[in-house]
Amino acid sequence: MADRGDTHFSIPQLNTWFLVSSLLFLVTCIWMVIDDWDRAWKPYQREFRALDVAKTEHSVSALETEGFLTAKDNLEASLAAARERLEARSSDLEALEEEVYELKEKAYTREQEAKAKKASFGWERYVTEEELLEQTNSGAVEDGSERGELRGDEKEMLDLAKISAAAEARYLEAKARLDTLRGEVDAAEIALYSGTKDLRRLTSKLERLAPTDGAGQLADIVRDLPGIDFVEPNLKVHKVVLDNLTFELNFTKKTRIDMCVTCHMGYDKAGFEDEAQPLTTHPNLELYLTAKSPHPYKDIGCTICHRGSGEALDFVRADHRPDDEAERAEWSEEHHWHKQHHWDYPMLTSENTEASCVQCHTTSMELIAADAPSATDGYRTFERYGCYACHKVEWFPTQRKPGPSLHNIQVKVRPGFLDSWIANPKSFRPTTWMPQFFHLENYAPEEIVAISRYGEGRAIHGQEWNETMVGAVSSFLRSAAPREELPPIPVAGDAERGREVFRLSGCLACHNMAPFGDEEPKTADLALELGRNNDVGPNLRGVMAKINPEWLFAWIKDPVAWWSETRMPDLRLPDQDIADIVAYMSEDPDGIFTDVPEGWSEAQSPIDEETLDELTRWYLGKSGRAEVERRLAGDVPEHPWNDKAYLTNEVGAALVRHQGCFSCHEIKGLEAMMPIGTELTNWASTTVDRLDFAMSYRESLPGRPALDHHYREGWLARKLEAPRGFDHGKVKNPREKARMPRFNFSEDQVKGLVTFVGGLVIDEVERAEMKPDATQAAMDFGMRVVRQKNCEGCHVIDPGRLTFTTQDGLELNAACESMPFPDEVLPPTMDGLESLREQIASWEEWMEEELENPVFRLLEPTPGIGAPGQAFFPDLDSITSVTAPRGGDFVRLVNDYYFKGVELFDAEAEDEDDAWYSVTADPEGEGAVQDVDGQFRYYGDEPLDKVRWTFAPPVLLDEGQKLQKAWFYGFLRDPDDLRQQIRVRMPSFNWAPGEAEAVADYFALKARAEWPSRYARTMRLALGLEAEGERAWPETKTRSTAGQALSLAGISAGTGLSPRVVAAIEAGAKPETAANFKKLQAWGASQGFSMNGAVSDSYEVVERRAPSLRSARAPFRGLGHAVAVEGVNCFQCHFHGSQGPDQIDAPISWAPNLERTRERLREGWVEDWLWSPALVYPGTSMPDNFISDPPQYQEQYPDSANGQQIQAVLDWLYNPERWPAAIQ
Repeated sequence: MADRGDTHFSIPQLNTWFLVSSLLFLVTCIWMVIDDWDRAWKPYQREFRALDVAKTEHSVSALETEGFLTAKDNLEASLAAARERLEARSSDLEALEEEVYELKEKAYTREQEAKAKKASFGWERYVTEEELLEQTNSGAVEDGSERGELRGDEKEMLDLAKISAAAEARYLEAKARLDTLRGEVDAAEIALYSGTKDLRRLTSKLERLAPTDGAGQLADIVRDLPGIDFVEPNLKVHKVVLDNLTFELNFTKKTRIDMCVTCHMGYDKAGFEDEAQPLTTHPNLELYLTAKSPHPYKDIGCTICHRGSGEALDFVRADHRPDDEAERAEWSEEHHWHKQHHWDYPMLTSENTEASCVQCHTTSMELIAADAPSATDGYRTFERYGCYACHKVEWFPTQRKPGPSLHNIQVKVRPGFLDSWIANPKSFRPTTWMPQFFHLENYAPEEIVAISRYGEGRAIHGQEWNETMVGAVSSFLRSAAPREELPPIPVAGDAERGREVFRLSGCLACHNMAPFGDEEPKTADLALELGRNNDVGPNLRGVMAKINPEWLFAWIKDPVAWWSETRMPDLRLPDQDIADIVAYMSEDPDGIFTDVPEGWSEAQSPIDEETLDELTRWYLGKSGRAEVERRLAGDVPEHPWNDKAYLTNEVGAALVRHQGCFSCHEIKGLEAMMPIGTELTNWASTTVDRLDFAMSYRESLPGRPALDHHYREGWLARKLEAPRGFDHGKVKNPREKARMPRFNFSEDQVKGLVTFVGGLVIDEVERAEMKPDATQAAMDFGMRVVRQKNCEGCHVIDPGRLTFTTQDGLELNAACESMPFPDEVLPPTMDGLESLREQIASWEEWMEEELENPVFRLLEPTPGIGAPGQAFFPDLDSITSVTAPRGGDFVRLVNDYYFKGVELFDAEAEDEDDAWYSVTADPEGEGAVQDVDGQFRYYGDEPLDKVRWTFAPPVLLDEGQKLQKAWFYGFLRDPDDLRQQIRVRMPSFNWAPGEAEAVADYFALKARAEWPSRYARTMRLALGLEAEGERAWPETKTRSTAGQALSLAGISAGTGLSPRVVAAIEAGAKPETAANFKKLQAWGASQGFSMNGAVSDSYEVVERRAPSLRSARAPFRGLGHAVAVEGVNCFQCHFHGSQGPDQIDAPISWAPNLERTRERLREGWVEDWLWSPALVYPGTSMPDNFISDPPQYQEQYPDSANGQQIQAVLDWLYNPERWPAAIQ
């Protein structure tokens, strides 16, 4: 614009400023576009792409190093040679191809002609039939011409079909010749394709990630430029819409949308485990995020487990959460991190992530125990300490009152004990689950709790307030349970014999006698150690300072009579045994049952009358001040509160109601009271603004830091650690003060409870949660009952496992048991690798020599090592992990007693070397043990295996494969003495409805689930041994052969399954087993391998008792009788019918009653057992009777093989009613 001089501003200057401002605006717009384009997540994607390229290149290089390129060249050369040979016959090939083409055309033409004639014939037949029907209905006479024409058409149709079949045959014959001519080339092409599959996949991926051609490189740059990146960018947002998952937003259910993997690029890709966040691989891909896992990303996403804001693409707005203060400081510095104040779903810390498992698995908590250990520990702690009794959790499966009935408390406990126990239970038994209600931090001894007489009287301090409350509660409980005199113990007890009965009857499977606190036991006694399962019942140390002997006798004799919901079983002991146990515990010759913690003593809690009156005003004051004072003055006859004994009971009842004692205990008159605690069904959906942090977020408690009031987990942890701590610094009257008792949870218990309770949220997964099928529901219920009844206390349910590396660098995982060190009787425990190292070091120090290698014995078929019973000797440094067996601690205690007795310590011995000594009940002092026939016998020189399998509880490995489920259920409901020689008998449990069925179902389903893995391992081992010249399964002598199984590659070549899949099936991986096991099994059958099948999920029928089979095999029963009775002489050890074994004077040789086989044991299992007992139970005393080569017992069963003899014996065993009367 020209400057005419009539403007207020200079036009040139305006133009200049307009140009400058336009440029600034342009730069700002460009800056805005670039800033908007350059998102914070893009550098992560670039970094991950570079990492992926580098790892792919490394994988390609590794394949080249391993000779894949050479193999590729060889395969390509083979293909080229095959093509050259085919090219040399090109004229034959062309002629044959032309012939095939022509014959195919002719075959097609003839086929169409035949089909057309067939269709035409069908129509003609229909028309003819209609015409004949019309003639018949009209009465006309058929002349036969129609049928003649139809027969002619049928002949023509059949002729054309024959011509078509001949044409097809000529075509197929020519095509077969062509395929034969091309076969070498086709095979070479397939070999090249298969042999280079991994290399081709990697090179293709590498070309896609980092193209080598210029056009591809340019395209990768251009597609991510601003304004163009909407087409098909490399850098883009990755999101998943989760239609079945929601979260609550402004009173609506909003579909979850997760974009977390926009940054977390390596989440489902193996190989990035060592990378830093956010590029690392998610842990446990077999369980999470991959398509084959139970939790695929497309269905689960991220935030349903981790929480946080899934739609945010910024580090801070995603509401990441630091694990500790150091990480918080690091994030604040690097990302300017702060809590998103208005987001109600903060991310969980890595320590508490398992909380999210609870929301989907409320009906399957037992099934996820191995995969969610922290949540499971919290769930089981919640159950064990009875949290559910005060705090309702709607779905929680356990509903029994966790504490014993108090209906007969005066009969049970000694006078004076109750006050001390109520005041502080842990002062008497530090490991008790009973919490402490009184003398806690919100009633400090010197704190003024109240001013009496509504502020006009004296100050009442915490000490007298607590003492009076304890006295009142104790008085009320005694008044609610009037003392009833128990009958005297019917027989005199023998304390020395009682020690042995106590040891061998099973008491110590659930109870222990560990010293208090950190005190170390003076003797090497397993009963004085806290094991894995011997804390299901209370620690019995000091128990006779609590209970009356007469009550103890009645309790052992019939626990349910005293507590209807008790888990203590009826041991079915005779009166003499019970009396001996009571005498042992009462007389306490070992100084255990009257040993109490230092400082504890019975003491009746004093009751201050003025404090009692004040408690009355606070806890019984609903009727108003005037009425309360009238009653205290004695002016209301129906409420004589001037009678201090009466008033004490009234106040005690009010305190019991206030504290909720009835939630855990049955108390007369309070059975229908409702729990007093906050319902926790959806507690974790509570927003933090509804939690009273009191002063805890502003100041620290002694020994405890201030809390972060943005997160509920800290509040919950503080509530569990110091339940009354939130009263600190607050002014509250007695009824307002916190009343949750203190449980003295350990740090690990607090973490577990915080994780579990943190998963109790409003149901946001109703369309995606796990809905167990019938099998899964039965497994979960059964697992819970097995745990609650402590079956593991006596029985080994799963074997221990050892992982080690062979000299060839192969990592093996073996189900096994440890064997004794040289010159030792008992083997070391398998409690973990560190424990094993310590036991070896202790033995070496004691023996002053170095242990060459620890020895282990296989319990399951293990390719690469051998069959069950095979010993192996891994180098200690090659062992990478040791997993303890599940259950069976009591077995070791029994073994220890039979070989060593009980080690005792004489504190008054003059010579310290003589202070330790061992005893049994042997009156001669020779270390003998009393058998069930009353005789004392010494077993110290017997083999360990023989004593273990004879006198200790049996293992339950693969028990469902062994037992008929109907019999097992009946045995659980009404057990009897199956093994006559064993001192510890299967007890009679107090089963709730469905529990016994659940246990029987659990073991059957467990065996069925484990069968494919056992089949795969057994097959590979057996076929490998057969290839080495051994006999075919099951006759192969695997018990004595260190087995070289077929290689995984060999199985893979035969089945078409990859070695990884075969190994996964052997390891019991569920997805691979479900998808591929039938194929593996079919290949095994084609190789001549078979194994008795898995447990059926239907009603089991004993086939040998079916009338048709029983009749057909009648002759074999006689042969079986001859083999079993005259040949093997089964009755030498086994009971039969009502008769004892031949070795009736040797209980260590006794074996179960054979007559019960038909109803008890599955046929397939017995067949496996007869082939080789040592393969089923390594170490068993049952000999291998049918392995001779040539077979023995020919006199009893002429010209028979081992397998035929076994079948005959099975026929005999399963039809005992056909036995001769003399042996029934």
